Amino acid sequence: MERFLWLPEAIGKTASEIDGLFNLTFAIALVVFVLVEALLVIFMIRFKRKAPGKEGRYIEGSTKAEVIWTLIPAIILVVLGIYSSGMVYTIQETPSDVYEIKVVGMKWAWEFEYPNGAKSMNDLRIPEGKNVLFKITSKDVIHSFWVPEFRLKQDAVPGRETQFVLYAQDVENLNQKYEKRVICAEYCGNAHSKMLADFTIMPAGEFDTWVAEEKTRKKTDGYSIALANGCTSCHSIDGSKGAGPTWKGLLGSERELANGQKVVVDEAYIKESILDPNAKVAKGVTGVMPAYQLDDETIGYLVKYFEELK
Repeated sequence: MERFLWLPEAIGKTASEIDGLFNLTFAIALVVFVLVEALLVIFMIRFKRKAPGKEGRYIEGSTKAEVIWTLIPAIILVVLGIYSSGMVYTIQETPSDVYEIKVVGMKWAWEFEYPNGAKSMNDLRIPEGKNVLFKITSKDVIHSFWVPEFRLKQDAVPGRETQFVLYAQDVENLNQKYEKRVICAEYCGNAHSKMLADFTIMPAGEFDTWVAEEKTRKKTDGYSIALANGCTSCHSIDGSKGAGPTWKGLLGSERELANGQKVVVDEAYIKESILDPNAKVAKGVTGVMPAYQLDDETIGYLVKYFEELK
């Protein structure tokens, strides 16, 4: 694991190569900056006016000097351009053998779907030692799928699919489960900073077991259901403010709606708010909640969880 100045650690060969390009560009820019500033100070001191009425000495231009200070930066830019272009094309190449994961961004959560149909919410897991292709889109606004340690970021755009590959060479020989965070790098609303997902690299055998169990596992406790559907991205459970109303003390309370009407928050209201969020919008709510197709049993588990939060 490598680190340069303020950057997070670099995981894998690709991240190290990207850091190498950054370090080279930074070093060249630093040398040029120091040289220019040093010459500026020297010229200010050496050629300053000695007396109030004295005129400065006229200096003829130098074609040779102009060619040199034009040619050297041009050569540096061409070299950096060739180096970075080759790296960009290499990163965008898709290997023939990849493990495909669908990524869906939404206000304000990440949903991940695996080839066997299993889905997880804000919990991304990948197998160690395999090429992984992320196919990325969004349900609402533009988000940006970013894992800083891999130096890779891709926008999640509504109605469009983008992608990038995490190569096997970047996730092999870690010898343990490796955990980091997926971050949204595109401002997407007032809960943008909470749009985070756990990212775990698992040994292949453990991953196969997990993804098989995730497909068949039925979530029966309210908190797991809320987490799996991204509810906690907008609704707090401790009374703090969010894009939507807090769930703490919500059940049984009286709510004022945007149209001025007042309603009691009961099981029927909760069910309607899940299936048709725009039917009765609470006053002061700024976020737009998507409709969820949950069955009565699942909604019942959520209501029980609301009771625990009174």
